[in-house]
This record gives sequence, C-alpha cells and structure tokens, in this order.
Amino acid sequence: MTMQRRIFTGSPIALQGRERFEDRMRRITERSLRAASMKFTEKNPESARWYCLLVKRGREFDVENSLREANVEAFMPRERVIKVRHGRKIEGDIPYFPSYMLVRCVPSPEAFLGLRRHKNVLDIVGGATGYHIVRDENVAMFKRVCEGAEVPRIATDKTFQQGDSADIVLGPFAGFMCIVTAVKWCRQAKASVRIDVHGRPFDIDSMPLAFLKKL
Repeated sequence: MTMQRRIFTGSPIALQGRERFEDRMRRITERSLRAASMKFTEKNPESARWYCLLVKRGREFDVENSLREANVEAFMPRERVIKVRHGRKIEGDIPYFPSYMLVRCVPSPEAFLGLRRHKNVLDIVGGATGYHIVRDENVAMFKRVCEGAEVPRIATDKTFQQGDSADIVLGPFAGFMCIVTAVKWCRQAKASVRIDVHGRPFDIDSMPLAFLKKL
C-alpha cells in the first residue's frame, strides 16, 4: 500500500491579515505618541508634567533617541565613567538610574498610551491611583547634577546597610521613602532600593547614598 503525505502550508490571507493588524496598531501607537509630543507641551506649558518611564535595561539610550525623533521631550540621566580595557582608558556615558528615564508631556490617556506602547518601554512609574509626577525643581536640580554643576553637597551616611529605611532627598524620586536592599561601597557609594508607588513596588539600582537620609 502506498502511503501519501499531505503537506499543509499557512494561508496567505491569514498572514496578510496579521500584517494589516500590526500596521494598524503601529499607526495607532504613532498617533497616540504625538499627543505626548512637544507640540502639545509648547501650547500648554502650564499643564505639562514630568513622568518616569520604566524601560528595558540596556535600551535606555535607544528609547531616548527614538522619543526625541518623535518630538517628545526626553531626559535620560547619565554619568560619565572611565574604564580601563587592555591598559587603555575609555570614557563613556552610562544611565544614572538603569532602566529609568524621564519624559515631559501634557497628561492625557492618549499620550500615556503612546508612551507605554513605545518600543522598549515597559511601563510608566505609578500605581492604581495615578502616575508619579516628578517635580520641575527636582528635574532642574538633577540636570545640574548630571552636568557636573555646583549643587548643595550632601554628606554620605556611612552607616547604611541592607534593610534600612530612608527618605530619598534628591533626584527624580525625591519625596519617596525607600528600603535599602543592597549597598555598594566604592568611590561614590551607591545602594539598590525599593520604593512603593501607590501600592506598586519599583526597584532602583545605583541610587547614590548621598541622595538618601536614613530614617
């Protein structure tokens, strides 16, 4: 008896339907992102607010560049570091807070939808009762810190250890109480901390200990 083998192939119609759906979603995202653009912040500067995005680790600079290309005001805090490789000094920028960056927009459901759906963006820092608003003065102060300008010097508390509670007194997370989950003692001592934003936990690496005040 001769066995016959049937070969099934995917339907071109189904493939085209998926492509049309993906294209439609891309256009919706682009349209929503326009609501977060500087076109709206320049028209309504008194309504514009700074928000904090949670992005894929290692993609911070990509997100900043793509948002700026979309005319969205984005600020990815960074610091200059010097590494030695094969006996050579190499300078480069790294995120000040890995996985986090700031954007300024006029709040609206459409603007938030566009930001959340943007490539490599995971979420907007916030909880059930709303997104975390970063105060303008805290952003301005932190920009000066990143630019190396003179800022009020805050002494580092060298008694910090894992499990301590602290207030964050500088930077985009100023005003939050946090729990220290790890401490790294180096030239600029830093800690990993966890904050609670309207009932949701967010973990932040590389928080300078100078930004913390022990409770």
